[in-house]
Amino acid sequence: MRLSLVISSLNAGGAEHVMSTLANAWSARNHHVDLITTHDDGSTPHYKLSEHVRLLSVDPRFSGAFKQVSIIRSLRRAITAADPDAVVSFLNYTNILTLLACRGLACPVVISERADPRLMSIGPAWSLLRRVTYRRAACLIAQTPTAAKLYEHLAPGRVRVIPNPVSMGSGGCTTTHTPPIPDRPTILAVGRLHHQKGFDLALRAMALLPPSCADWRLVVLGEGILRSELESLRDELGLGDRVLLPGQVANPRPWLERAQIFLLSSRSEGFPNALCEAMAAGLPVISTDCPSGPANIITSETDGILIPTEDPRAMSAALARLITSEELRARLARAAPGVADRFSLDSVLAAWDAVLARATGNKRPPYSRGSDRSPN
Repeated sequence: MRLSLVISSLNAGGAEHVMSTLANAWSARNHHVDLITTHDDGSTPHYKLSEHVRLLSVDPRFSGAFKQVSIIRSLRRAITAADPDAVVSFLNYTNILTLLACRGLACPVVISERADPRLMSIGPAWSLLRRVTYRRAACLIAQTPTAAKLYEHLAPGRVRVIPNPVSMGSGGCTTTHTPPIPDRPTILAVGRLHHQKGFDLALRAMALLPPSCADWRLVVLGEGILRSELESLRDELGLGDRVLLPGQVANPRPWLERAQIFLLSSRSEGFPNALCEAMAAGLPVISTDCPSGPANIITSETDGILIPTEDPRAMSAALARLITSEELRARLARAAPGVADRFSLDSVLAAWDAVLARATGNKRPPYSRGSDRSPN
């Protein structure tokens, strides 16, 4: 099968990670894969791509008001030249541009939304375009049943739920530098330094911990626009060296191996990769029960702990429970790796393959390299 995958960029991020993982997996299964970026800044992809995946970048000829039209035209040329059996697009704006670019082409377009629409506005003009264009999608992929219900009106009868695959190791990153890992007992959090991720709540929860927990340190891996604000809050709360913000790291695995607790403090999520990876690594986890994702991953008090959103006191109390109970940490840690079986790459690929087979009507079966339509 010939597949064209479309995403805005291959910078660090959950959607980018999943698309890179799927591209590599489909390529390894002898599909011809073109991965097209629409807003690439020319930097090296954050996640490793197989040498068999052809990476293309749309180069718009105009800027300003004409940029989106230029992207649509360039994307249409790239997809037409690739002659795919199906197109797969990730993320709302890119989905709209891709559907417009594929108007009138024979190939079906499968789109995927990666966030909760109640908490992420794309503006009135884009919302109107989304309502019009999503009707043409062969299928809309949501990550959770909750999200699927919210998108059903945009593609009635064509919404399917496919979670993210759980992957470990380096995460397929193209760089390998890892900052020093603290020796003190560590609570680990991972994500963009953005309001959505709720790291301000995590800092306030740390400040509420009892003196008996003072030896524990919070490490937040990630970079973003709120760095200075979070550093100021850390100083204001008197946390000093109890909170580290080492920035974005290429490979979180060494940090996961040295941490004792993983914390997800988000106000909202799509399907949190970092939470799944922490559980697969055997860490006891605490997560806000935010919309949407964590409740589909964690069975509270069995393989993790769910807490209310926007509640630093509840977060602090849960942290104190785990910090002071080695038995509880061990019990949750034993159950947590089961997430890798529930969301294995094989099971996720099987779900995607079923969607693609239905969309294409099985017109062209998969082929092996060396055949007439080999990617090499």
